[in-house]
Amino acid sequence: MPQAELHLAFDGFGARETSSDAFFDNHPPNRVSHAPGYVPNGVTWDTRRGEPAEVTQWRLTRKQWIKRRGDDIELVAVGDCPTSPPDWPATS
Repeated sequence: MPQAELHLAFDGFGARETSSDAFFDNHPPNRVSHAPGYVPNGVTWDTRRGEPAEVTQWRLTRKQWIKRRGDDIELVAVGDCPTSPPDWPATS
């Protein structure tokens, strides 16, 4: 996830963590997840081209993100944005 999206998730919407995943052998998206500080968080399986394929799961906590966050992003009018679509059920 690009830095601006992480900034919006953590600073704008108060996320505690974010996650990402990619097929284990699909190196570009795995590098994109690793670059901002995501850490491996297990594996799962999915179907690719009709065959089972391993998926690497990534996790980034707020604490990890704060250590690497940039100071070149400014959030404007985030309070005016809904944090979920209106038709989603409320979560507790």
